[in-house]
Amino acid sequence: MNTDYFSIKGKNGAFFVYKPHNTDNPDFILVVATGLAEHAARYNRLSAFLKNHNVQLYCIDHLGQGVYANNLGVWPSDGFFECVSNMNSLVDYVHDKNPDKKIVLFGHSMGSFMSLAYIEQFASNINGCILSGTNDQQPFLILNSGILIAAIQELFMGKNKPSRLLNSMSFGQFNAQFRPNRTEFDWLSRDDKEVDKYVQDPLCGYVPSVGLFKELFKALSVIYKEDRISKIPKHLPIHLMSGSNDPVGANSKGPLSLAARLEKADLNNVTLRIFDQMRHECLNEQGNDAVMKHVYETCRNLITLS
Repeated sequence: MNTDYFSIKGKNGAFFVYKPHNTDNPDFILVVATGLAEHAARYNRLSAFLKNHNVQLYCIDHLGQGVYANNLGVWPSDGFFECVSNMNSLVDYVHDKNPDKKIVLFGHSMGSFMSLAYIEQFASNINGCILSGTNDQQPFLILNSGILIAAIQELFMGKNKPSRLLNSMSFGQFNAQFRPNRTEFDWLSRDDKEVDKYVQDPLCGYVPSVGLFKELFKALSVIYKEDRISKIPKHLPIHLMSGSNDPVGANSKGPLSLAARLEKADLNNVTLRIFDQMRHECLNEQGNDAVMKHVYETCRNLITLS
């Protein structure tokens, strides 16, 4: 097995964690939850940067993701919340290996939605949370339509087949504001080299399964509910970060709306940073050194507030 990875037993089986650098006696720990159709090894640069600042990074490969996935983009029933449970198993592992060290959870894109669900259940296990490339709740009509289409496709195709229809409905319009397009993934970054690395990576950009979309839409229809948001501890430091031209967050409207939602729930340590002109993957954007520095400095601020 690649020595940058190790496995942990989750509630329903093993999952893999990426740890490419080892930091002895780190100042604190960053646990990363990745986005959809990417994988943990893409956070190698951030890991190296943090090691140089005496911070240890652990990055989880979710179900159906990464070099050890049996079927890319395939989830079991309740896959979203099983991924959230795996995140907590990783945090428990980190606590065991690094007693008395503070932990910040960093979730990007889909990982930010999972991180929101995480802090609704397990916030006492961490000291702060960063939601990157995130968004607020989508209209129920859109989510319910997605769930219905997924259910119909499941009847005719089975839940493990890729859903090009739902993929197009979910991601197909993200490139529209960047026409004329060079690739299908121009919306990720202004840096052509980073986009090309994503396009050429066999573990990225795949079409998720019918079942994954169904479970994702179901989760997105519940994690923003008031009764769930109210379970987040009022003192938990939460930071939102996004590119001003990120179509996932409707060009910063989504993160602004989510920050307002959290503040309305009387969460008193919510902060926000919008990176001018950046797209969805700020960590892979032009000027990513400044973004990594921001992540590091934000983590330091969050743990002082916890």
